[in-house]
Amino acid sequence: MSTALSLETVSAVDAAESYLSREIFRGTFKVGERIRESPLASELGISRHTLRAAFSRLESVGLVSYRENRGWSVPVLDRTQYEDILLLRQSLESTAYGIVFERSIKPDKHVKEALQRILDVTDAVSWPERLEADCALHQALVDLAGSQRLSQAFACMMTEFRLCRLQSLDWLDQLGLDQWKQRHVDLVEDMTRGDAAALQDAMSHYVSNPWITRRRISAHTKAVADD
Repeated sequence: MSTALSLETVSAVDAAESYLSREIFRGTFKVGERIRESPLASELGISRHTLRAAFSRLESVGLVSYRENRGWSVPVLDRTQYEDILLLRQSLESTAYGIVFERSIKPDKHVKEALQRILDVTDAVSWPERLEADCALHQALVDLAGSQRLSQAFACMMTEFRLCRLQSLDWLDQLGLDQWKQRHVDLVEDMTRGDAAALQDAMSHYVSNPWITRRRISAHTKAVADD
């Protein structure tokens, strides 16, 4: 007697949403430029109604915006918006890390796998891929708190953060590859040890002002060098 398998199906809207999200992060759609529905719907083999439903989902997480008589486009996110996103990120991430520390929760296999992904990054890896790995680790760390709503809120915020970070290359300095890796190694090690002082520094990994972030990173790098 055969047993029927229950397979999870993916709707056309789900598939379109996934495709559009991936292509936005790849830079396929130019920032601020109108995305024409009819050609795109034809290219994807879906109806405009389905495409609009997918765009509506992406709009809810800040990946696209709609303007009357202009249609859909990838929004332009400036420094002020970047600071505002980081303000929310700092609040959510600090809350999660505080819970992890208070409950003596240690990094799990998901955190270790995400950290290894970062350590495997080379100079040949593109900036969008590097950013994806970065966000995956921080999501895994926030997930340790065990709050579904906190994790969901963080994931939603990080979607917009990724988009803004991809647009910040012209006005925000980037960490060198080795520095970037070491910052995340330190973060995971601090959480593993349960070091309160170090964890407080780790929770300031991102702050609301990117120029303060830059100064703190410079100070941290100098302190390590002096040691």
